Amino acid sequence: MIVRTLGISLLSALGCVAQELPATLTGTVTDPFGSPIKNVRVQLEPDDRNGPSFFVTGDDSGLFRITSLPPATYRLELFGPGLFRPTIRTGIRLLAGQHMSIPNLVLHHYSLYCDDSPTIDAVQHVAPGDDSGTLRGSLLDSSGAPVNGAAVSLNCAACVTKTNQAGEFIFAKLKPGSYVIAISKDGYYREFLPHYSVFKNLDWTYAPIQLERCPAEDCERVPRQEKISPRCE
Repeated sequence: MIVRTLGISLLSALGCVAQELPATLTGTVTDPFGSPIKNVRVQLEPDDRNGPSFFVTGDDSGLFRITSLPPATYRLELFGPGLFRPTIRTGIRLLAGQHMSIPNLVLHHYSLYCDDSPTIDAVQHVAPGDDSGTLRGSLLDSSGAPVNGAAVSLNCAACVTKTNQAGEFIFAKLKPGSYVIAISKDGYYREFLPHYSVFKNLDWTYAPIQLERCPAEDCERVPRQEKISPRCE
């Protein structure tokens, strides 16, 4: 009985130690073309703001590392030098003892895009070949749930696909250029979204697109109020 009690106490103590192990977060920050951004200022704080904040600076290769993090769900803020727009990512859940890496965090330059241009969430290089590019994205409803089975098309021949269960879509081997994305799904307004760029030998993942539900029974035929986009200069 004494041996059993000691064993239970030891396991309990080990469990407490495991729960107290700190976590580590690393990441790599690039521009939309995959080039690393030097000296990025990084701020990490709990989503609920109930706890300490952590501050580090990225190195010349765009890499940052934050250690000794209590297990929690965090908000990450990135501030690049010059005219790069700040980027915020929420919902980063770190468990006890976890080492999490977030590759290909992207900062956008103010002068590269119009105000209504889509944001790029991640970028990676593809193997050189026919100098084509890849465009990825996802669809969410107003609650943040993925939209499965939506028809997604681009203004190019045979450029049609459907979202998967995670709401994701992908177009590979695209000719570099600017595209318009058209989205159609029963129960949602149709969307026509311009300024989706493709560059050779780059695989871009754009930020999720939120679809708006239509209250009418036949909302596919009800035109959504036209959005007037500023002209890119």
